[in-house]
Order: sequence, then C-alpha cells, then structure tokens
Amino acid sequence: PEDIVFSSSGDLYVADAGNGRVVRLKPDGTIVSTWGKRGPKGEPHKAGEFAAAHGIAIDKNDRIYVADRGNRRIQVFEKDGKFVAEWTGFGQPFGALVVGDELLVTDGDAHTISHLSLKDGKLVHQWGNNEVLQLPHMLTTAPDGSLYVAEVAGKRIQRFRRQRDKN
Repeated sequence: PEDIVFSSSGDLYVADAGNGRVVRLKPDGTIVSTWGKRGPKGEPHKAGEFAAAHGIAIDKNDRIYVADRGNRRIQVFEKDGKFVAEWTGFGQPFGALVVGDELLVTDGDAHTISHLSLKDGKLVHQWGNNEVLQLPHMLTTAPDGSLYVAEVAGKRIQRFRRQRDKN
C-alpha cells in the first residue's frame, strides 16, 4: 500500500501499488471490493490498469482519484470502482489531494504541483521547479489551509500557505 483515504461513510480506499489495484475496506478492515490490475509491461495500459496505483484522493461526492505513476495519468472512479475518466497531459503523478474544487497532484519528475479542475481534469494552475520542490511525493493540508509537501530528494517536509489577494 502507498496511500489511503476515507469516504464519507467511513470506508477506507487504499492505493495498492504493489498489486496494481485499489482496495475498498469497511472501517473494521473487511474487504468490500478491489478493482484494477497491473498493466502489461511494454504495452499501453487500459482503463483500470495501473503501472502503480500510487496516490489516492477522494472528493466530497466520494469520487476516487488515483495517481497512476508510470502511466502519466490520473484515473477517476466512482466509489464502487466504476471507471469514469482518465486525465493526462501534466506529468508523472505521485501524490494526489482534493482541495476545494481542485485536485492537487505532485509530479516528482518535474518538481511541480499541478492543480486540476475536479469538473474536467483541466490544468488550472501549476507551480514549482527543482529549486522550490525536490521530488515532491505526497501532500496534505492542515486545518489552517497550509499545504504540506513531503519530498524524497529534499528529505524534508515543506509548508506552503496560500497567498491572499491584495485587493
């Protein structure tokens, strides 16, 4: 397992990179369902196939977003595992986090964080470089809205605050 999120009902969703799948569990640990599989090496991967189900995020409607590291995409699923969409074109996703109406995705290879619209997966904003972020991996927010980013190459956790408009 690489990452975990909780649904509004308390179910746990686990990004299981080692087995190329997502596992849904009840709060007591009972497996409800699994979906996905490791895609074939050297061939394009289909919907529901993963190079590595690495990061996982969930929105207020319990829609699941999986950072498919190695396939350069986010795969979107309903809470029961039904495939919804594939979002591409922004780099190699490691970690994922829903903040408001955006999905934040760390791209370790490009040293950036992409903000994607939850509506359609379009890039809203992207920031960072190898001087600011050193292989950003996973991320979370604090109650005050600060963003915390764990870095592999930087061997640190950085805290970022949203800048306030001056108007």
